[in-house]
Amino acid sequence: MSALPLVLEVSSLFIIVFILLHRYANFQQQNKLILIATFISWYFSFMIVILLPMDISMTTYRQCLRDTPVIIDNQTDNQSIPITKCKEPYSIISPKYLPVLWRIIYWTSQALTWLILPFMQSFCQSGEFSLSGKIRGALISNAIYYGSYLAIFGLLLIYVAIEHNIDGPKLKVIGITASNTWGLFLLVLLLGYALVAVPRSLWLKSNTSFRLKLLYFKLAKLHSEKCEAEEQLEDILNEIRTIAEKIRYNHPYRSFVDIIVSKCPESFRNGLRRNVEDYSDYNQSTYDRDIPSEKTLVKLHYALIKSIQIKDRTSNEWYLMVEEAFQTIPFRRNFIMDKVCNSTLEWFFYCIFQKYFMRFVSILLTCLTIMVIWSEMTFFNKRPVLSLFAIFLNASRTTYNYLSIEIIVFMTIAYLSFCAYFAIFKIRIFNYYYLAPNHHTSENSLIFSGIQICRLTSPLCYNFLGLVHLDSHITKDDNIVETQFTSIMGHMDVISVISDGFNLYFPMLILILCLANFFNLGGHILNFFGFEQFIGDEEVTQDMIEDGKNLVKREKRLIQRNDPESQNRHREVVERLRNNYSSTSIRSSNNLLDSNTDSREINFGYQQTDQNSSSISFKNLVPSSLPSYVSSKFRGNFLELRAFSFLRMKFNVVIYLKRLSLFLLFS
Repeated sequence: MSALPLVLEVSSLFIIVFILLHRYANFQQQNKLILIATFISWYFSFMIVILLPMDISMTTYRQCLRDTPVIIDNQTDNQSIPITKCKEPYSIISPKYLPVLWRIIYWTSQALTWLILPFMQSFCQSGEFSLSGKIRGALISNAIYYGSYLAIFGLLLIYVAIEHNIDGPKLKVIGITASNTWGLFLLVLLLGYALVAVPRSLWLKSNTSFRLKLLYFKLAKLHSEKCEAEEQLEDILNEIRTIAEKIRYNHPYRSFVDIIVSKCPESFRNGLRRNVEDYSDYNQSTYDRDIPSEKTLVKLHYALIKSIQIKDRTSNEWYLMVEEAFQTIPFRRNFIMDKVCNSTLEWFFYCIFQKYFMRFVSILLTCLTIMVIWSEMTFFNKRPVLSLFAIFLNASRTTYNYLSIEIIVFMTIAYLSFCAYFAIFKIRIFNYYYLAPNHHTSENSLIFSGIQICRLTSPLCYNFLGLVHLDSHITKDDNIVETQFTSIMGHMDVISVISDGFNLYFPMLILILCLANFFNLGGHILNFFGFEQFIGDEEVTQDMIEDGKNLVKREKRLIQRNDPESQNRHREVVERLRNNYSSTSIRSSNNLLDSNTDSREINFGYQQTDQNSSSISFKNLVPSSLPSYVSSKFRGNFLELRAFSFLRMKFNVVIYLKRLSLFLLFS
């Protein structure tokens, strides 16, 4: 009996969750209590991947002890020693510890998802300026939130009171049943999306051409969101500027305005102009009726917080997506730039191995998805056993192969959990709840993810135990030894409608949802109602792909323009062009007089280093806007000097002769 495997697994999971939270959250700026609550919700929910395989292997061992006769050895110093053929699992721990762990995980998750996290979410969403105001607003918001749930719970309570006698244990099971039923409903919806989306995303990611088109489409869509967020923030800042000029520094509401201004961008705070009458005496009789009320300032404060979060998230997502497009373009051209790959091995990994490896993993996950859907459709059938996971697990339980038992359980529950959590991490709800990487996830989105993940903890375990036929109330087999999880949580059979109908047949809806997701039925419906979706050869999709391609080109030009190395090359080429212009201008004047040139005039300003100097060189008479004009004409291809000669031929002959005469006069 050793707890070392459990300690190692729990410690590894702690590090993984910490790294994952650090990827999405901002440890320096966000509230520490919110970060701790989110970490606990994620950590305890992910821990079922560790505890459930251990629980099932220990349950198999207890089943073996019950079914295998025990031999008594009386040959050692007149003492009776029981001998059994059952071998202990390598990960076995004391039987009293596992129930304690399950109680801690379950009740902590329930407290977080129904009490603590909703209150914290309402608290951080509040635009109130004082602590008491935030608490009051959170309590009012949660009172409305819990009112609907209490109404549903009351109906269930009335139904059970009519059908059965209610006591303390049954009341606890009713509450657990109501929570798990809602969690099962959410689990089916998430699995219906993710069981198809996970393998398909890997397969499509291996196709660089499709991946690049999808990136262009997303960039065009994100660009409009980014511009809209910037415009919305600008409108709010203009409103704040107007209010800040109206409310004087001795006004009672000035402290509220200072709080709002402190959360504005730094450039706005620096440019905010102080009113010249800020320090004049405040007179109630001259109170301006246009000054907003405290409730209006609260709404403005909330709108500012929300707008800044959306603007930061879209900007961060924009730059990450542009960088991904920059890295994908060379892959599609079948070569790697020096900044990406510096060796043949890296080229082989990115261009060859990665492509086929992702396709191989996608095929494996597709097979696993088909197995999950089949088992969800058939787990209620007991004779014969049709659930594939039940067949595999029963084969290992028959031989008491604990290692294979834990591997089967771990892989299955890990894939189910990954699919459910993948949907939470990837799906954005009304562009408001969204987990953005690179530390740009808002506190509200972190809390929302913690709420949803905690609600899935218990339904995932119930659903998996039903898939592998370890729930005696589903299989109707009294010879099964219950797991520690089931002995603590009980069965959801107090309400017959839920136990006999909903919990058994509702998971079959996963097949319909997976088919709808496979054929992109939701995308077609959204596209029909005007929401841009990536759909094949649609004209709108192709237009957005072209827009995204142009946006990537524009960003690349901006980066090259701001790159010091590119600027140095640009400066050298421009100097070469100027020198070439200076050396050939006099020799070409006679040819220009005889040539049939364009009479359109191009205005260039003169560039003179010293206005007080009496001598003017021909280099100083070079047009100052000539480099930018050449840059716009040739877009960086400055090495073609013949193009500059062609451009020079378009100058107006009269303007050129005037400049030449000035040069001869002052020389």
